[in-house]
Amino acid sequence: MRKILILVFVLLLSVALFVFYQLFQSNNINADRTSYYANIPTGSDFKTVLATLHKKKMLLNYETFELIAKLKGYDKNVKPGRYIFSRTMSNREIVNMLMAGLQNKVKLNLYNVQTKSDFSGLLGRTLELDSVSILDSLNSETFCVGYGCNTENILTHFIYNDYEFFWNVSVDAMFEEFDMAYHDFWNEDRKSKAASWGLTPTKATILASIVEKECMRENELDKIAGVYLNRLRIGMPLQADPTLKFAAGDLDARRVTNYHKSFDSSYNTYKYKGLIPGPICLPRKKSIEAVLNADTNGYLYFCASPDMSGRSVFSKTLNEQNRVAALYRKQLDLRNIK
Repeated sequence: MRKILILVFVLLLSVALFVFYQLFQSNNINADRTSYYANIPTGSDFKTVLATLHKKKMLLNYETFELIAKLKGYDKNVKPGRYIFSRTMSNREIVNMLMAGLQNKVKLNLYNVQTKSDFSGLLGRTLELDSVSILDSLNSETFCVGYGCNTENILTHFIYNDYEFFWNVSVDAMFEEFDMAYHDFWNEDRKSKAASWGLTPTKATILASIVEKECMRENELDKIAGVYLNRLRIGMPLQADPTLKFAAGDLDARRVTNYHKSFDSSYNTYKYKGLIPGPICLPRKKSIEAVLNADTNGYLYFCASPDMSGRSVFSKTLNEQNRVAALYRKQLDLRNIK
């Protein structure tokens, strides 16, 4: 009888250990992928979490996860954020991570930003932020003045960089991070270089945005910057084609026409001398550096090469420029580029 009782006890213990292992220790992540991510919005309850995990199809057994989550009290302690789940995680590991709020940061690259709408839209797609309210801030004079800018040039306060934020970062914390990156970049040395050209950091960034959009080859950045600085120095209109596209809202135009040149806007650098009111894109650091360290050449003109290689041909006289430009326009016509 005693042996039977011991045998039953051992059997029950084995079953209990097996159940414990299955509930707490065994992998419960679908192995179809190396990892999964889930965004749990601010204000979510446990039902929202379950719905999110179901939608991702990431768990092998949702019932055991729900049981462990409730046993550990996670159902009453949901924390928002972006979480990464590896395919070797057990219910215990999953719940512990969620309960501790051990979320992963999101990489934010300020790429392909030309307008404030582009900027706010990128933030809204990448982070748990409302793009409309961000755009409202960028269009608020009070907000912009706080950063030493106005609503036209506020994008100059954001440095093209790779950032990392928690998905549910607050708007204030995000802008504080941007502000720190701006002041880190604009150290005394760079400010001094800008001043030597008669520029402020804001104006240098605006000019860099034009250089960025004009240049197809990075080894020409400082040379193109030099051309525009020469034009500014003698009071010559910048005559930068990308500003015309920006002014007309025709950002994808393959060719600048008389329509663009006649479009009345403070961004039309054929009509109005001097720098435009704001940037036409968020330029890379290397484009800003090109302005600060511009090539001191005597060129006043440049045009895309008629060989269609993407390089530029630089000229000191208008006659030279007109000759190259005529050949380039001929190539555009031959390729039926309107």
